[in-house]
Amino acid sequence: MIDLRVKGDVTKGRLIEATESLIAQKGFDAVSVRDITGLAKANVAAVNYHFGSREGLLAAVLDFRMKPLEKERTERLTALSEQASLRELFQAWAQPLLSATASKGMNGQAHCRVLGRCLEVLATGIFAEASAASQLLDATMQESLRRQLSTLPAEAIAWRWHFAKGSLIHTLVHGAVVEENFRLSNALDQWVEAMLDQFAVADAAHARPVAVEKDNTVRRKSKSTASLRQMAEVVSAVMEADEDRAPTLVVNGAEKAMEMETVAVAPPVVASKPAKGKKKQAEDGSGELFLF
Repeated sequence: MIDLRVKGDVTKGRLIEATESLIAQKGFDAVSVRDITGLAKANVAAVNYHFGSREGLLAAVLDFRMKPLEKERTERLTALSEQASLRELFQAWAQPLLSATASKGMNGQAHCRVLGRCLEVLATGIFAEASAASQLLDATMQESLRRQLSTLPAEAIAWRWHFAKGSLIHTLVHGAVVEENFRLSNALDQWVEAMLDQFAVADAAHARPVAVEKDNTVRRKSKSTASLRQMAEVVSAVMEADEDRAPTLVVNGAEKAMEMETVAVAPPVVASKPAKGKKKQAEDGSGELFLF
């Protein structure tokens, strides 16, 4: 007697493998039931029998790929201490991808593409249950990042993590464009290094403008204070000089200050030689004699 349960499991497995292969080639949206059953060499009714619908089959593929991945990620992140480095955090996120095994007959590049497209569809929210589990894991990762990035706001971390996941998905789906002999381990190493640079530099850059702004404020205040002090000293000196040089007139025995807008300091008298052809003034002051 044929074991129908075993036979059913085999058919179910072939349908999942065929669906994965087509997802790698076309993506989730472009896969049809006829394409799947044709590749799996199964009856069209087998999809409804085992999975209820096309969407049920796609959800089964998503669970088949993502649940083991998310379980390992959760375990790795939980095992890290609060003092874990950024490198350890990103490695805990990326390395579980290496544990995923490719379906029968699927090469390395196709395997990476199906992983990337599974991660991509989680972000759409089409499969609510799978997306909810993914969002919970994202929250755990972001909380870990916030402990390491002391100056970067939570909103900035959320955006950068969104970009980080997008770049990882793109690497998995299109990484062969960069590397002819695409190797997942090398691609993940490159991703970890890029994320370290992005987050560490952003954290440092966010801290730097605060310090610079404070320094500039101090410098501007000091410079302004010095300028005002110099101006006050100049005005005071001019006023004192005007008071010292103001002449007085004696009118009927009383002194009266002469009002002058500008007081000029008389230049010193320098004795000059008598002009040629002139006679020096007589000592008795009687006059001068000019010789022609």
